[in-house]
Amino acid sequence: MRNTLSGESRQPFSLQAAGTTFYVISHPKHMSEVFKNTHSFSFHEFVLDILKATGLSPDGIAKTYDLNPDIVDSTVDHFQHPIKNKHFEHLNRQLHITQLSPSSQNDNLASLDQAILSWLQDHLTIPNLQQYSLVQDGLEVDLYKFINEVFTRAGEHAYFGPAFAKINPDMAKEFQIYDALQWKDLYQLPPFLGPELTSIKEKLIAQLKRYFALPQEERHKQNPSWFTPNTELTFDKLGVGERDKAIFFLMLYFAANSNTPKLIFWFLAHLLSSPASYLSKIRSETSPAFTGHDLTDPSYLLNSTNCPTLESFYLEVLRFRSNSASARRVTADTVLPAPGSFVLRKGAKIMIPYRVFHFDESVFGADAKEFNPERWGSLPASARGSVRAFGGGKSICPGRYLAEREVKKAVVLLVRRFDFEVLGKGNDGGEWMPRGDDSRPGVGMMGIEKGGDFRVRISGRE
Repeated sequence: MRNTLSGESRQPFSLQAAGTTFYVISHPKHMSEVFKNTHSFSFHEFVLDILKATGLSPDGIAKTYDLNPDIVDSTVDHFQHPIKNKHFEHLNRQLHITQLSPSSQNDNLASLDQAILSWLQDHLTIPNLQQYSLVQDGLEVDLYKFINEVFTRAGEHAYFGPAFAKINPDMAKEFQIYDALQWKDLYQLPPFLGPELTSIKEKLIAQLKRYFALPQEERHKQNPSWFTPNTELTFDKLGVGERDKAIFFLMLYFAANSNTPKLIFWFLAHLLSSPASYLSKIRSETSPAFTGHDLTDPSYLLNSTNCPTLESFYLEVLRFRSNSASARRVTADTVLPAPGSFVLRKGAKIMIPYRVFHFDESVFGADAKEFNPERWGSLPASARGSVRAFGGGKSICPGRYLAEREVKKAVVLLVRRFDFEVLGKGNDGGEWMPRGDDSRPGVGMMGIEKGGDFRVRISGRE
């Protein structure tokens, strides 16, 4: 959806799609009300809609989301930080937080973070990357496809360990097909409108079922994730079937790998298309974190005082290339508060396209529609809160801390170890920056328009 919602009033409007009424919210006060009023505006119902569209069976729903909270409390007793009197949705979120929050009283985030870094340090070498090359002499790749496949493999390793790659070394490549089509489930289009989605989805579900058929000790060996085995244990305690378990974990695979690789791609693409001074500054200010080509002090990168260019570039890519939207189901007729007076009817769905807030000139200045990392040097600290790349309210992404760490480490490792030469479109000095696909809100970072990938030659740096 293009940025057409930024009028003075920003009143909600409705539209019809696939027999469903959608209310589009674009005013900050209305957004806050949707977040606060969890009784009338249910995220739980929206999640169920997506799981049903993905293929979760009525039995799977009955054993998780429709389960009496008391049964969950008496059955699932292995949580380190249990939440009483809540059903599986809340327990599942608690598992995510225990894995991914830096404030959790454990080292789960740090251990997962370190596992990804170790994988990247080992994998990001010219010999290892040669498998992705489109030519035999040298290393040439289509950058969008290359970045998505490499860093999906990194996420796969982090959450499933090395056992998954042994079952299907092409899972990351096949996932790119699913990732490009998953929006049809998001909008709950009937299967006959997406036969190619059904086909690739069934293929991935079959691969996940093969993974769970392996002995647990084989799967859990060298798996850096605390979340994966504990979530599996939860499903086993609740008696969730193998296919439904695979569907849940397909959603996990999607959540872990849909957005971070795209964010890395856009960071690198903007860096290669910007004045060379940005690349020089990032290489210079991140140099103290390295010993040779090895990133030995990753915490150094997270301090914006140490790496101001890295930080401002990261924030600007988030602002400029995020196309995320949040959704809720209206469970009771509700009047939104001022400004205006708008009735949201029971049964309809709410869409909040966060991208409209990213181009608010009252926050980001008159050049808000331009890519300009320099703006962050003069913006107040509160401006970061206007960037909703990771959503907001109850549905805010618990993986946002890991994503920031992985993106910054990935980019600085890439530019520390390699030089990138843009081929083809960039040779004449003309515009080569790919166009983002902002034609529909998604769940995170936008992809590129069809046919918009570009080729680069990668060479090692001394």
